[in-house]
Amino acid sequence: MRILLILFSIIISFSNLQASEVSEWFEKESNQFLEIINNNEGTESENYEKYKYFVNKNFAIKSIAYGLIGESIIKQSTDNEISLYIDVFTDYLIKTIYKLANSSTSSSIILKDVDVKNDIYIIKSEISDKKSSANLYWKVIDTGSSFKIIDVIIENTSYFVTKKSEFNKILRKNRGSLEALIIEIQKI
Repeated sequence: MRILLILFSIIISFSNLQASEVSEWFEKESNQFLEIINNNEGTESENYEKYKYFVNKNFAIKSIAYGLIGESIIKQSTDNEISLYIDVFTDYLIKTIYKLANSSTSSSIILKDVDVKNDIYIIKSEISDKKSSANLYWKVIDTGSSFKIIDVIIENTSYFVTKKSEFNKILRKNRGSLEALIIEIQKI
């Protein structure tokens, strides 16, 4: 019994250490994100490049992109199609975040809580400006060398689930053609 209590204490301590690390990472990256949003001095091109760097650094782009189309589409597609899809999806994700951030006048992102479920950190935060606020949940994984965002849930709406539904609709309509999905993403 004593050994179980010691083991449990070690696990809790390790869990708290990991939650502390992801909290520090989140605080640092969310502050950098706010700096980009609030930067009125740079040109549109310079600011876009900052968003591009931020997204490439902090999002698990390839994992998200693969998860949105599913294994069967990946298996039936060529390496060139997959590569083009990843590039197009990356641009799409950057543009989405760029547009959302530029339409926002957010002044703060506050970390509320960190929970761990199935090796996925769920970071509860609140984004607010002087007029309103919204709850944001960030699903984050530890890649061993850094933390990466795999989903953002805004007021109970998951980016991943929403995009998966949209992408599956396009794929079904076009008999599983990744090329057709790529064309549709580029139009958005």
